[in-house]
Amino acid sequence: MTWKENLTTDVTSIDSQHQQLIAEMERFFSRIHSGLSRSDLIAGLDRLTDLVADHFAHEERVMRNIHLPVLAVHERLHRALLEEIREFREEMAMGINERGPADIERFLNVWLYRHIIEEDQKIFQHLNRL
Repeated sequence: MTWKENLTTDVTSIDSQHQQLIAEMERFFSRIHSGLSRSDLIAGLDRLTDLVADHFAHEERVMRNIHLPVLAVHERLHRALLEEIREFREEMAMGINERGPADIERFLNVWLYRHIIEEDQKIFQHLNRL
């Protein structure tokens, strides 16, 4: 996944964090394609989860400040997304989920891209409403 202008929310701090998350994911993908032990894979997922959780907290503060009407829904989506990635991580840790590097990359890319395009764009729409 790469940053594209159509992902902008018009909030510099959120866009910057999105770019950082994408860059961190790309570094992680490079590492998993070169071969990681299960413990290194789990550590990488933990780092990404921590970054995403921090980002979500920041994003929710911004949404409160701009009085985004769908804030409560967005907060629930954030909790659900974090739970989904934590379940994915636990499955990997327990050996239940033996996905290959391409499967992990696809899961995380779809997860992040879908959230930015479908949900975070509501920030842009709210800020740029007529």
